[in-house]
Amino acid sequence: MTTVSGQDRTLGNRAASATLWGGVNMALGRIVQFATTIIVARMIAPEHFGALAVAIVVQTIATNMAELGATAALARGTGDPDKIAPTVFSIALVTSGVMTAAAIALAPALAAAFDDPAATPVIQVLSLTILLQGAGALPSTMVWREFLQKPRVVVDLCSLVTVLVLVVPMALDGWGAMALAWSRVGGQLVALAGYWIITPQRYAPGFDRTVAAEILRLGMPLALANLVVFVTLNVDYLLIGRMLDPTALGLYLLAFNLAGLPSSVITAVIRATAVPTFGRLFAEGTLGAVAGRFVAGISYCAFPISAMVIALSHPLIVVAYGDAWAPAGIALATLGVFGATRILVEVFADLCVGAGRTVWLFWLQVAWLVSLTPALIVGIQWWGIAGAGIAHAAVACLVVIPLYVVALKSVLAVGAWELVRGSLVPLAAAIIAGSTAWLASVSVTEPLMALLLGGFLGGAVYVALTYRRGRLLVQTVRGLLRERTSLPAGGHTGAGES
Repeated sequence: MTTVSGQDRTLGNRAASATLWGGVNMALGRIVQFATTIIVARMIAPEHFGALAVAIVVQTIATNMAELGATAALARGTGDPDKIAPTVFSIALVTSGVMTAAAIALAPALAAAFDDPAATPVIQVLSLTILLQGAGALPSTMVWREFLQKPRVVVDLCSLVTVLVLVVPMALDGWGAMALAWSRVGGQLVALAGYWIITPQRYAPGFDRTVAAEILRLGMPLALANLVVFVTLNVDYLLIGRMLDPTALGLYLLAFNLAGLPSSVITAVIRATAVPTFGRLFAEGTLGAVAGRFVAGISYCAFPISAMVIALSHPLIVVAYGDAWAPAGIALATLGVFGATRILVEVFADLCVGAGRTVWLFWLQVAWLVSLTPALIVGIQWWGIAGAGIAHAAVACLVVIPLYVVALKSVLAVGAWELVRGSLVPLAAAIIAGSTAWLASVSVTEPLMALLLGGFLGGAVYVALTYRRGRLLVQTVRGLLRERTSLPAGGHTGAGES
C-alpha cells in the first residue's frame, strides 16, 4: 500500500510540475500568437483571412489523420517505448507524406469546394506543415509522455517567434494570406528541430506487425474521431464560405479564434499532462474517483473567461483588431457560449482517451457532426455568422455534453452527478459576472474604457461569489507543489522535469 501511494505522489507531482510549465508555455504562446494576429489583421483585408481559413481546415483535418492516431499508444504511458516507438515513427512518416502529397494535388478542388479559388496556393504551402508534423510526431509525443513541459516552453516559444519574425515583413510586402502560410511553415521547421533536440530518447523508423496491429486498434478510432471532430469544428467554414462570402468567412474566422482562446489555452495546458496522467490513473483504477475534481477545477478557471468574452465581445474586437473588424463582434458573442462548453467537451474526450475507449469517442464525434450540420444550415440562413455560433452552442449543450456524461458513467463507473456537480457553481457565478460586465460596459462609448471597466467589475463579482472555492483550489495546487519540493532527490522515476 505504501509503494502505491508513493507512486501516486510521484505521478501527481510530475503532472503538477508539467501542468505548471504547460501553463507558462501556453501563456507565452498565446500572447505571441495574439499579438501576431492583431498585427496581421491590421495589415491585410478580411477576405485574406477567408483564404487562410480554407487552408487551415484542410491542413488541420489532414494533420489529425496523418499518423492514424498511432501516437496515442505511446502517449498513454502504459507501454514500453522501446517496443512501440519505431513502429509509431514509421506510421507517422508514411501517412503524413501521403497526406501532404494528396493535399497539394487536390488543393484546387478543395478550394473550389469552399468557393474560394484564391485559397489554392495557400493550401499547397500550408500542406508542407503536415509532413513536418509527421516527422516530429515521435519526439513531440515522447516529450508529452515524459512530462517534459519545461524545455518545451523554449521550443514552442522559438517556433512562435519565428512565425512573427517571418509574417510581418511578408504582410507588409503584400503577400496576403501567403504570408500567414509561409510563416507557419517556418515556425513548424523550428519546432521540428527543437523537439528532436529535447526528446529524452531518439528512435529510428522500424516496423513490427504485431505492435502495429495493437497500435492501430487503439489509434485508428482516435484518428477517425479526430477527423470527425475537426470536420465538425470546420464545417461552419465550408457552409459560411458557400452560403455567404469570403469577407464574412474572414470575420467569422477571427471571431471563432478569439472565442476559442479560453478553451484552447486551458485545454492545451491540461493536455500537457492529461492523457498520460489519465492513462496511468485508469490503469491503477483511480481515475473515476478523481474525474469530477478535474472537471470542477477546469470549470472554475474557464467559465469566467468565456463569460467575459461574451459580455465584452464588441469592445474586445474593436480594441484588438480595429473598427474594420467590428461586425465580427456579434459572432463572437454567440461563439463565446460554445467556447465555454467546448472546454468540458475536450476534458471529457481526454478522459475517454486515457481510459482507452477510443471507439466510443469516435461515435460520440459522429453524433456531434450529424446534429451540428443541419443546425448550422438553419442558423446561418436565419442569422448569418451569428447563427453559426448559436448552432454550435445549442448542439454542444443539448447533445454533446449529455452524451459524454452517459458514456463516461459506464467507462469510469461514476455517477453523472459526480462528474458535473463541481461545474455548476462556477457556471452560475460566471453568468452573474458576465451580466455585470455587460451592464457596466454597455453605455460606455469608448471601447477601451468599456473593456477595462466591464472586465474589472465582472472579475471582481466572480471572485467574490466563488471565493471559498477558489481558495480551496489554490490550496490544492500549493499542496502539490510543496509535496514536489519535499520529495528526495531519488523520488522521481523516469524522465521527469528538471
